[in-house]
Parts: sequence; C-alpha cells; structure tokens
Amino acid sequence: MSSRHLAAAMLAALGLAGCAHEQAANSAYAWAYLNEPGEGPKLAYGRPSSDEVLLMLACPAPGGPVEVSASGLEGGTIGLASRDRTSHLAARPAESGGTGTILMASATPRDPALGNFRRTGDLAIVNAGQRHSIAAKADERRRVKAFFEACGA
Repeated sequence: MSSRHLAAAMLAALGLAGCAHEQAANSAYAWAYLNEPGEGPKLAYGRPSSDEVLLMLACPAPGGPVEVSASGLEGGTIGLASRDRTSHLAARPAESGGTGTILMASATPRDPALGNFRRTGDLAIVNAGQRHSIAAKADERRRVKAFFEACGA
C-alpha cells in the first residue's frame, strides 16, 4: 500500500468529521508523535485518545517528502502558515470511507511553513480566507522536533 493510500486509510479509520475551523479552535486538541516500525514517523493534531484527527504529517522515508493529510477543508489546497511563512500545498481528495472530506498533499520537510513550524512550534491552517491556530504547546514542541528529526530534516 502506498504512503498516500496508507494515510488516507488511516485517516478514514480514525473517523474524521467536522469542520477544520471548529476543530482547530478546540483547546482539547493536541499534537501526538508516532513512530511505529515499518510505518515511518507521523505527527498528528487531534483529540487525544479519540478518533478525531484534523491534520497529519507522515514521513514514509527519511529525507523524502512529507505527506500532509487534512480533514474538513474546502478547496483544492492545504494552506499552512507558521508566523510569516505560508505554504499553499496543491491537494487532491482522498477516499474517506464516508467520514468527510480528506485532502492529501506532498511537501518537503524544508517547506517554508513546515520548516518554520519545526523551529517555532507555531502552525495554523489557512482555509476559506481564515487562519486557525494549531500551534504546539510548550510540552508538545519536543514531539514536533522528534518528527522532523526522524524525517531526516
């Protein structure tokens, strides 16, 4: 299974639903870092101990592209911003298993917004002309750094 299909299947299995702006503003959400053998590192923003994931970054191969998956967004791009750095990633819809819209895009670990996210922990989703903060809290920043280190960035 390709990393794109794996990410789509994983997000679909997590039961994604709802609007990005509603989820991004929810203080009950957090960043989680996963690095299971054979799957590569993943960094997900969602509700802990639940199936709700808003944004997932996956690095199937060290030094390779970062696969970005997002739920509940409108349009054909995944917009990410970190302070003064903004990236608009061309995205394609993925099969979601009926759980809502999932967009998939590819970026490099050195993408302007992702590179700044790695350094600062600051990240926002830009969609429909609005910016929704999903910044890593102080205790989550080590998870962000661990993800990018495991990606070989």
